[in-house]
Amino acid sequence: MIPARKRWGQHFLASGETALRIVEAARVLPSDTVVEVGPGEGALTRPLARRVRRLLAIEIDPRRAAALEEEFAGDPRVRIARGDALDRSFGAWLREAGWEGPAVLVANLPYNAATPILQAAIVEPEAIARSLVTVQREVAQRLCARPGDDGYGYLSVRVAAFAQARILFDLPQGAFRPRPKVFSSVVALTPRIPQLDPARRERALALASLGFRSRRKTLANALAAEGARARWEGALDAMGKSRKARAEELSLEEYLRLAEIIEAKSA
Repeated sequence: MIPARKRWGQHFLASGETALRIVEAARVLPSDTVVEVGPGEGALTRPLARRVRRLLAIEIDPRRAAALEEEFAGDPRVRIARGDALDRSFGAWLREAGWEGPAVLVANLPYNAATPILQAAIVEPEAIARSLVTVQREVAQRLCARPGDDGYGYLSVRVAAFAQARILFDLPQGAFRPRPKVFSSVVALTPRIPQLDPARRERALALASLGFRSRRKTLANALAAEGARARWEGALDAMGKSRKARAEELSLEEYLRLAEIIEAKSA
């Protein structure tokens, strides 16, 4: 048995029943192309390979990649790619496999890289049509959080700008090997339809990013580096928000509105 490597955040699914539950939740079709990041011991890879047209599994651990390559050597529908999924775009990974998107991302994501992997996936809807992933429960709550929720922050706003996220179900610590210290959740992410105008989206996200960097300050004070405080207070007044509102009190839609008001006043 190949030991799990802490440096890669490896926690493998401990039972076939749990893996099958995740695959069924993904609702993949025989016509689908699927990307799996961190296949590990192949718990998801095997049931996925039986259900989809093509499967690209990206594995950073060379020993586990070699084992999977040997196991699936006779299956032309399955490609095992070695490397860090974050080294290139998902579109580039698919092209290297000789395939085109969009694909479905289905994965038990490594704990230490789940957030950047998901952020890379949601900004590339032409490569990743939707995602069904297992992450730490705390991360799942942040992905899905709304103003007023404990986990609400810049990640919540950024995800909402590109996708709709929802928690499908939780998994106990015993569902994994080695047993982690935290609980996990299975999260579904689907792209926003229609997508926001890129320029409008980036203006709003820039304001949210700046605001959340100084969470202890009022939003007007946190944004003062981008204009006089009175300017931001006036914009908040126009939105019906308190001048003392903080970053975590605004939704994505309100950041979009704030950006529009400031842009109109600057024109």
